Amino acid sequence: MLQKRVWVRSGLIEILDEREVALLNHVYEQVMYYYKHLYRTRPCFQYPLTLSRLMKLCNRSGAAVRKALMYLANTIPLGSHEGTLIYYDRTQSVKNKSHRPYRIFLRQKSDPIHT
Repeated sequence: MLQKRVWVRSGLIEILDEREVALLNHVYEQVMYYYKHLYRTRPCFQYPLTLSRLMKLCNRSGAAVRKALMYLANTIPLGSHEGTLIYYDRTQSVKNKSHRPYRIFLRQKSDPIHT
């Protein structure tokens, strides 16, 4: 089953195969799981979701999770009028200025859609 996704700002259409769609669904489920069940339950979960923790939750490589993250944050299914499912930012580390960790968040319904 192929799925077409549209890049939000450029309008380019990409066609994803079953494996890529399954990866997107799996990564999104793990992001939701983190924020619904783990976030702020213990001291190690008091921070926003990072790429390394998402890799561990998904049991996938960094490249695969990063690719899925880019698709989830910047594309929508063709014909959908909703916004993107998640968003992320990259901030500088306090100790090492060249390290810019990902902070991954679920998009709320009231968040503005970046088009």
